Amino acid sequence: MRLAPESAARDSGGSAADPPAQPRFGRLSRLRHAFAFGVADGDAALVAAAGFLVRGGILPLILPGVVLPSVIDIAGRAGVSAISIAGQPTSSLIGVLVLLALGFGLWLVASNLLGAWTDAWMVRSTLGDADERTQARLPSGPPLVLRLVAIRLVWLLPIAIALAWTAARIYSSAYTELLTPSSLATPLPLRVIAGAWDAVAVLAITWLAAETLAAVAIRRQILLGRGIWSSLAGAIVQIVRRPFSTSLTLVASTAASLVAMAVAMAGTATAFEWCRIAARNAQPIALKLGFGPFTTTRDFRPVVFVLAVFTLVVALAVALGLAGIASAWRSAAWTNEVADATAKPN
Repeated sequence: MRLAPESAARDSGGSAADPPAQPRFGRLSRLRHAFAFGVADGDAALVAAAGFLVRGGILPLILPGVVLPSVIDIAGRAGVSAISIAGQPTSSLIGVLVLLALGFGLWLVASNLLGAWTDAWMVRSTLGDADERTQARLPSGPPLVLRLVAIRLVWLLPIAIALAWTAARIYSSAYTELLTPSSLATPLPLRVIAGAWDAVAVLAITWLAAETLAAVAIRRQILLGRGIWSSLAGAIVQIVRRPFSTSLTLVASTAASLVAMAVAMAGTATAFEWCRIAARNAQPIALKLGFGPFTTTRDFRPVVFVLAVFTLVVALAVALGLAGIASAWRSAAWTNEVADATAKPN
């Protein structure tokens, strides 16, 4: 199913910068149809899930299964190869940090390239019901992908500045919790957030603002085909002119993504815990099989472990499905929002 605003036929003298015709949906109708698009279009959900993963979405899915090392473990593994007796980082540690920085840079470029292609594909898919002339005039190809990457990188700058400003506060909270935990019953990430809630709030607000501006600017670039700076400025102007509609789209789509991720993380965390318990169980699970003289006792620990792993695989598959549906809905909601804002009045 491909749901999109209604597009009227255009004269043959139009250009790629012509805005689409006036959509027929209201605010709530656009969100409802975007949700139906995310649920019904399996290809869109699959592509959206791929875009979600390459942009770092895989981290919250595997995070429940990661056991964070303690300060003692880190010190024991690193030893003097990381910090000298004088308390200065060694050349070995600097080399590792450089490699990590290079790896992060490569991932950032690759994820933005793949993410830009995903954005372009999702917008075209959302507008699948538009007339052929509208589809033909939507830009595509490497030049468009590079322009979308540039837009994303521009809006990453505020996030980088906010991260640099809040990093010391978050690091201090994490260091304190590692040395003297305030509560062992509470997961470490939650304790770190509680200890630096103001810095985390600033980072979250900056990220939401940058993501909103990037989503609008990218769709303006695809729908209108104008320059990068024109798309960036147009995104700011659109949000200022349509604060209520933009806020509704932001809140609804973000809430859906947060709910989907909460359910996915809860499911994967439970499945990871079952696998951990099954792998560490030292007590045999003895079951008697057969009857009479043919009775035998078997240890079913391997079977329990296999079932736990199977549950984990199913949980990860469901988590990816939820992430794909939520991402597709979010993309379609922003596409319909920008299409409505840039539409020609009938």
